[in-house]
Amino acid sequence: MESNAQTHLYAQNGTLDFKGQPALKKKTGKWAGAIPMIFIQVAATVIFFGIISNLLTYLTGVMHRDVSQSASDANNLQGTYFLSSVLGAFLSDTYWGRYRTLLYSFVLYGVGLTCLTISASLKNLRPPSCPAQSPTCQHASPGQNAFLFLSLYAIAFAGGSATTSFVSFGADQFDESDNVERLQKFSFFNFIVWGIHIGGLVSVTMLVYIEDHVGFSWGFGLLGIILAVSIALFLIQTPRYRYRRPEGSPLTKMVQVIVAAFRKRNVVAPSLELHEEQSIAKGKRHIPHTNQFRFLDKATLKLDTDMEMESSTTKTSPWKLSTVTRVEEVKLVIRMLPIWLATLWFSIAPSQSGTFFLRQGMAMDNRLGSTTFKIPPASMLLFSNLTVVLFLPLYDRIIVPTIRKFSGNERGITLLQRSGLGIFIAAIGLGIAALMEIKRKAWMNPTTSVTIFWLVPQYVVLGIAEGLTNSSLLEFFHEQSPDTFHSLGTSLALANLGVGSFLSSVLVTCVNRGAPSWLQNDVNAGHLERYYWLIAGLSLVNLGIYVPVARWYSYKSPDPYAETF
Repeated sequence: MESNAQTHLYAQNGTLDFKGQPALKKKTGKWAGAIPMIFIQVAATVIFFGIISNLLTYLTGVMHRDVSQSASDANNLQGTYFLSSVLGAFLSDTYWGRYRTLLYSFVLYGVGLTCLTISASLKNLRPPSCPAQSPTCQHASPGQNAFLFLSLYAIAFAGGSATTSFVSFGADQFDESDNVERLQKFSFFNFIVWGIHIGGLVSVTMLVYIEDHVGFSWGFGLLGIILAVSIALFLIQTPRYRYRRPEGSPLTKMVQVIVAAFRKRNVVAPSLELHEEQSIAKGKRHIPHTNQFRFLDKATLKLDTDMEMESSTTKTSPWKLSTVTRVEEVKLVIRMLPIWLATLWFSIAPSQSGTFFLRQGMAMDNRLGSTTFKIPPASMLLFSNLTVVLFLPLYDRIIVPTIRKFSGNERGITLLQRSGLGIFIAAIGLGIAALMEIKRKAWMNPTTSVTIFWLVPQYVVLGIAEGLTNSSLLEFFHEQSPDTFHSLGTSLALANLGVGSFLSSVLVTCVNRGAPSWLQNDVNAGHLERYYWLIAGLSLVNLGIYVPVARWYSYKSPDPYAETF
């Protein structure tokens, strides 16, 4: 009876309240703790993408850098943003915990934003103004570039490190042992991606307009105000959160298992006993033994030397003996890596929205109908973000329940099936972009230009692809990670986007080595459509690799849909 009462009163996922006591379910967590993370994620997205979505314009128009170099700069910055999520996960799990990691990230964010605003405000920190693409434009000096990029990369590191904790800290607010909270957690991941695109929607409309028509210094200053409000909201909710203590480096735990298995590589396994602790820390689950990667099982074999050490006053070294659960945790991570590798290419497609889609738009008529109002080309990203904002609630509330009736799966279709569908749709989006570029150049003449709204279909299709794949990968890597690896799992999903951005830069460099390059400063003189066809074709090749890898993957227990892709 007492045990049932505790189950009813306290969260069973090992979380604590802000005083360090077991978290009361009634007073902590759930949507009260998760909704602030969604709103702060919206604000963080407004800040970073308010910068990145118009960065090409700033670098070419204010700092007078080449278009191809500026596109690579934008991709590299975005890649750093997402890859730094791995650093944030390491610091969070090993030393600081989610809450303190967020606090420290906010401080670095503030420093970077302050320096960026100063860079845009002071004339001696940028080159003199001149007509766009004029051959007489003076390029930014090394010192001016250094100050600018130090500011930008401080923001990227802070934003990426914080994003991992937004997701993991928000997910910590739900107890999977509670059926209601488990379903709420499914929705949370969709709403996090929804929040990211709400932030993107604000950044490519209001922020881009302010930067283009009022000034970049005003736009960057407004981002500082948004950051201050976010910090206040985060701190106000402190008593309502559920917390996890740092549990040491998950990477160290992985290495310990590998070392223990290597030490016993010559031991014959079948005749020996596998070691498992009889008690697991509160909120942690036993993971049953599996037959994959059996060479790691030797880390759990109890030898006489291990038994002698265990019976002494000194505890058994984790470098010599591991539990079955610890070994299975490592197996889970190893199983996820092929999925991570097979989805890297996907991120190249959405990254075109903020670079070469923008260049297409700059060569088109951006007037709103017959009016004189002009839409900044960077604001076309609103169609991609608006698509996700409208599509994800529709998917979560209507499509999933409908499919669930036929599939029996709580999610409608599996996470990996949803990701594969997104990869296929992304290839279609790049094909549409290639066809539109062919039509744009065919319709172009000296007296008229094609309206920028012809680009809407490619933004919408890529928006659907992003909504499907990014939300499913975020949930997949978090859920399929071991209990002690959740931040690392979340960072894998974000690092996936980062590596994709760097791959996009590499692809641009390779294409530019052609003679002549498809990617010219004058988009009308290049062959952007060939670049889009290349990405679309390689995306289909990527899908051909992804499908067998996804079918091979075995979901971790107790997932009831472990047997199917």
